Parts: sequence; C-alpha cells; structure tokens
Amino acid sequence: RINKPEVAEDLLSKGGIDLVSLARPLLADAEFVKKAAEGREDEINVCIACNQACLDHTFRLKRSSCLVNPRACHETELNYTPTTHPKRVAVVGAGPAGLSAATVLATRGHKVALFEAGDDVGGQFNIAKQIPGKEEFQESIDYFRRMLTVTGVKVHLNTTASVETLAEYDEVILATGVVPRVPQIQG
Repeated sequence: RINKPEVAEDLLSKGGIDLVSLARPLLADAEFVKKAAEGREDEINVCIACNQACLDHTFRLKRSSCLVNPRACHETELNYTPTTHPKRVAVVGAGPAGLSAATVLATRGHKVALFEAGDDVGGQFNIAKQIPGKEEFQESIDYFRRMLTVTGVKVHLNTTASVETLAEYDEVILATGVVPRVPQIQG
C-alpha cells in the first residue's frame, strides 16, 4: 500500500515500477503531491486504510469521503475560508474532533487554545491504534500533532477546562467525546 511519499520513492528507485498511482491517499490529503514536492511530508494527512468513508460509502452507493478528511468529495460545500473577524476560541477535548476543529479554526485565522484533561492528544484514536491492523491510526495523531504546531494552536495538556478558564474566550467548542463502555460479557 502506498500511503506515504517515501514508500512511492522507494518503489520507484528499485526500478520495479515506472509510475505510482494514488487514490485513497488523495482523499485523505488532496495536497499530498504538493506537500511531498515541497518537502513537507510531515504535514501530509496520511490514509489510515480504515475504508469507512471511502470504500464503505461507495459500496452502499453513497458519496465517498474520508474519515481523516471530512472535506474529501465535499470541497465545493465545505470551505475553510479565512475569517474577517478573528475570535479567541477554546476547544475542549483533544480527540480527533477537537484536533480537527482546533486546526481548522486556526487555519482560518482564529486564535485557538486546545484543552485536554489527559497527558496526550488523540483521544479514542489512542485506543484504536492498539488493535492489530489499526496501528496506522497513529499517523492521524502524528499529523494533528504537527498541524497544531504549524497552525499555532496553544495546547494545554493535563488541564481540565473550567468555567473560569473558558470565560475569557469568545467561543467554546466542546469535543470531549465519550467514555468507552465495557460490555457486560462474562469471561
């Protein structure tokens, strides 16, 4: 599976192939080739091969998209335009939804602070990546970690957001996710 520039370059350099064709990686990040050409491989939103919004949707005759890139196949409807009125925004929760909200808001020009009660970002993806065959969920966590830096989001780990803390912000987004349930299965 070719989901990173270095995999493609390795295959090409060995001489066994003459060209590389990409599909799902371009759903995950439409700027894959541009970022690779500019030496920004660490800013590529890597396809994690979950097949949840690309192939699963296609097989159900629904419009394809991408779990790690909600804009995929919705580019004309979901536009991230620069704001003309920057706000101070607090995002509470550093799981995938909170990370996405924080980085998109910052890209649009808002001043964003991300609050996470735990000691790391990633939320439920930190559990998902432990499942055999799903280790690539770490790629999404790495991508967002890089994008937090690139977009200038101020990250507050080990910090429980309070009413007092959040009062200084113009807007607050709650992206605290869920607590995983333990099934009542004996054994």
